[in-house]
Parts: sequence; structure tokens; C-alpha cells
Amino acid sequence: MTEASRHRDQLVRQLGRVFRERGYEGATLTALSRATGLGKASLYHHFPGGKAEMAEVLLRTAIADVQRLAFARLDGPEPPAARLERFVAGYQAYLEESGAPCLLGVLALGSARAVHGETLAAQFRDWRAALARVFEEAGAKPKRAARSAADVLDVLYGAQMVTALTGEPDHLQRAFKRLLRRFPR
Repeated sequence: MTEASRHRDQLVRQLGRVFRERGYEGATLTALSRATGLGKASLYHHFPGGKAEMAEVLLRTAIADVQRLAFARLDGPEPPAARLERFVAGYQAYLEESGAPCLLGVLALGSARAVHGETLAAQFRDWRAALARVFEEAGAKPKRAARSAADVLDVLYGAQMVTALTGEPDHLQRAFKRLLRRFPR
């Protein structure tokens, strides 16, 4: 990795923290500048499209990270239950690596949804379908598999919201444990 790409990765991580903590609306250029140590003009140099372009880059990065760390683990020769467990472990790793909450959920709740909503919706439909396929492989009928897949996403993203609302970080970990107990054996 070149020095320039390392710098870009670090910049994207710093921007991501601000967006996760403050949401799209609260990620002002002043806050982004302060977090990165770059002046506003330098931020525009890196992201000529401003905050909207930053959100687009962060969205693509988050999708790639969640895919690599979690959803890619649904593929493989292992039994479906093992792949589902690896998926949950990968999703936990994503949250730990990037800093909870998931940036995709943050962007879906704010005004960024007006610009990026269809990208988010399409990605989540694909991921729900990938989960449903694993549940079907475990023996669930298609409708039940689709409901189970939706339930997994509900737990993953709903638990993050409840954790943020209550300020109880253990809530998320308990939700992961409950989710694992629900998987087919």
C-alpha cells in the first residue's frame, strides 16, 4: 500500500467516526476538519463534491467492509449453522473495527437517505437474500427463510439502535448471543 493510499484510508476512517457519532446532518465541515486536522479547503481538495462525496465514499467503504467481514462468510462448504455463526462473528468484527454503530444504519436514518437510499436498499435486499439462501440450505421453506433473514437484520440493526438509545453497550452483545441461539442446528 502506498503512502497516499494509507493517508486516504486514515482520512476515510477519521471521517467515518464523525459521521457515526454525529450523523449526516451533524457531520459539519467544521467537525470533519477538526477530526482530520485538515482545513476545509484541503477537505474539498480530497472530496471536491463536499460532504455528499464523503458520504458516498464512506458508504462504498462500509458496504465493502461489511461484505468482506460478514456476508462473505455465508459462502463455503461448512454446514449452514457454522456459516451463520461465522457471519455473526464477522459482523461483530466489523463493528469493533469500524466503531459501532454501523455507518450504513446511520446514513439510512439521516437526510443522506434521500441521495443514497436506493443504494442502501438494494444492498440490504441482496444481503437479506444471501441470508435467506443459507436458511433454505438449513431446511427452511422459502417464506420462512426470508422471514428468518429479515429477523437477523432486524436484530443486528435494531440492537444497535437500542444500544444507542439506552447507552448500554452490553445490550448489543446480548443481542448477538440471543441471535446465535436462534440459528438452526
